[in-house]
Formats: sequence, C-alpha cells, structure tokens
Amino acid sequence: MEEGDQLPAEKEQIAESVPAGVVAPPARGTPRRRLAKLAVVIVGIAAVALLRLFVYESDIVEGNSMEPGLKSGDFVLLCKLGCGAKPPRRFEVITFRSPDSKEVLIKRVIGLPGEWVWVWEDHVFVNGGRLQEPYVAKWRGRFDAPVFVPPDSIFVLGDNRDDSEDSRVWGPIRVSSVRGRAMLVFLPFRSVGLVR
Repeated sequence: MEEGDQLPAEKEQIAESVPAGVVAPPARGTPRRRLAKLAVVIVGIAAVALLRLFVYESDIVEGNSMEPGLKSGDFVLLCKLGCGAKPPRRFEVITFRSPDSKEVLIKRVIGLPGEWVWVWEDHVFVNGGRLQEPYVAKWRGRFDAPVFVPPDSIFVLGDNRDDSEDSRVWGPIRVSSVRGRAMLVFLPFRSVGLVR
C-alpha cells in the first residue's frame, strides 16, 4: 500500500481527532489570481485619486452666512467638473476664493454675466425683475446701487444676508475663482441631504 493511501477506518480516526469548530485555512490563491486582485486595487485607487483631483472634492462650511440651509460645521460634497470653464447657473451654491483674502467661501449665485443686480430693502432685483428667494433667512435689508456683472464674472450672496460678506461688499467675482458646485451635505448625519 502507498504512503498516501489510507483505509476508510483510518480516515475516520483522523477526522475524529480534529477538534470540532476548527476550520482548515483556505488555500492560497495562485500568483495569477493575486496579481489580478492587486491590479484591481491599484486601478480602484487610481480612479478615486482622479475623481478627487478633477471631479469631486469635500469642504466644510465655516460661519453662519449660508443659514438656514447650510450650517457651520456641515461637510459638503462639491463637483469640480467644468468649474471655471463656464459660469454656474443662478441659485447654485458654489465655493470660490475670496477676492480680498483668498479664503475659500461658500455663497449662492444670484447675478450672471451681463446682468444688472440691485438690492433694495429686503429684495433682490435682476435686470428689473424681483427674485423669489425661499431659501433666504429673514433679513433687515439695505439699499445698494445697481451693479453690472462683467462678462467673466458672477454676483454672489449668502443666504443669511445680515451675516454675510459677499458681492455687496467686494463686487462680482470672477468665474475662474470658482472651485466647485455644492451638491450635498454628508456630515453630520442630522444634516444629510441635497444642497438646495
């Protein structure tokens, strides 16, 4: 009888000698399988890095200028795709570099290139038409002279107008300074939802 051959009775004795609940370690994958898994991991990491570099980014809201919709401490997912190439749409919430301090700010787009924006009391007019702004916190209002938005710029305002430094202070911002469009709040969990 060969060394590897065992009688059925001997096999049963060996099986009985293995403690219950012990699982044999899984057989290691072949080198080709391991290489395929490594390639999948590398491709996944590269895809995430490219998305992070060119498409998506996250930022944290600091300050109260976008209340009640966005609160200080909210983490926001931004879409960077196409930013700087064309102006964002009216009412989109964007992040950009402040023209005076280069600090990253978050505000809402109100005026588009070639438009006139006028703040009168607690209303905003664009090209003579009053905007309906359900997202705005109640504010005291003020008077500002009409502002023309140059072709390569946009006019932005915070939703909490009484506590926002925005285009009323430093005028329209350049489209090229826009970093991303705010899409959704993902933290904290009580605030999770789309940015409106």
